[in-house]
Amino acid sequence: MSDLIGKTIGGYTVLEQIGRGGMATVYKALDLADGKTVAIKVLMPQLAIEENFTARFKREA
Repeated sequence: MSDLIGKTIGGYTVLEQIGRGGMATVYKALDLADGKTVAIKVLMPQLAIEENFTARFKREA
């Protein structure tokens, strides 16, 4: 998923990967609206198609 680095997604520019777990990857990003640094958690694609994983992911958010 490192192919997200440098891309802009929903008003955030992905700067670098800062972590990875069993369900998701966490990226450092720049909020283009206010210039603040944020963390973005992206669910792994192979898990995104499974309803129980997406529900768990949303609960953690």
